[in-house]
Amino acid sequence: MPLTCAPASIFGGQLRIRSTVEASVDRGLAQIRSSPRPPPVRPDPSVSPAAAVDAPLIEILDAPLAPGEIASIGYRRKEEAIGAVLATLTALESRALLARLTAARPGDRLVEKLARLTPERRHRLLSFLADARRREARRIARR
Repeated sequence: MPLTCAPASIFGGQLRIRSTVEASVDRGLAQIRSSPRPPPVRPDPSVSPAAAVDAPLIEILDAPLAPGEIASIGYRRKEEAIGAVLATLTALESRALLARLTAARPGDRLVEKLARLTPERRHRLLSFLADARRREARRIARR
């Protein structure tokens, strides 16, 4: 394997012995760095990620109770359905939704609908959202 000498720093000083493999790797990296990169893909601003979650949640909250269904059972069913939708979110999506729900900006339909739930149910759902990082870490650890 042929060897070449290269200075250890730009200021000269001690020489370092390099193999041709190292030199070819350096040339390859230089080519990669100098090649034009494609422009970054930007998400469509007209479609918010929240809209994909809002629709099913609002649909669940707006759905009437089944005929003859006791209110406590009907709202427990709705809470479980909302929990199932929230369970599909990633930790980052859960965190963003939690921040949005706790900020409670006026005019946010989802915030208004969730505000109609009893404080206990609302607290359980917000706690479930806050616990997303732990759930995701446990899921990854089980693999």
